Amino acid sequence: MSPNTNTGTHWDPSRLRLDQDGLRRSQGNRQQGRRTSPVRGKFIAGPIDVSWLCQASHLGVKALLVGLALWHLKGLRKADTFIVSNLMVQGWGIQPDAKSRALRALEKAGLIRIERCGKRSPRVTLVVASNPAILTIPLPRRGYCRGKSSHTDAGIVTSPPRE
Repeated sequence: MSPNTNTGTHWDPSRLRLDQDGLRRSQGNRQQGRRTSPVRGKFIAGPIDVSWLCQASHLGVKALLVGLALWHLKGLRKADTFIVSNLMVQGWGIQPDAKSRALRALEKAGLIRIERCGKRSPRVTLVVASNPAILTIPLPRRGYCRGKSSHTDAGIVTSPPRE
């Protein structure tokens, strides 16, 4: 080792130790308690199909959160079809495996369509009824809740009236 020119002594590694103040500064300001939400400064552009959100809410919290992230991306891209990467949903506190499960659940429920291309991020299309009249089916005045269902249209199941 070369001697220190200022004091004429050898280099002393113990001089690199942090005192208690320096140790606190290097560890940062760790606070205990409630974590803040990872979603900050984000918005969801409307209009949002409330029936779509209600259906997504029945699939679980993560599916609903992924659905809200999809509506957020729809507002940013100004299109119903867009690519959903892991980085895009990471800011919403969604891990890649949770994203995959939620997308599968939303697809199975008919709320989205997914185009997969190997290991690439999926291209997702929000399935939104452009005409609200499609979702409404004229129901018979009596007995439509009895018996086996025989009529389906746009995901709504109704039963025929009993004679």
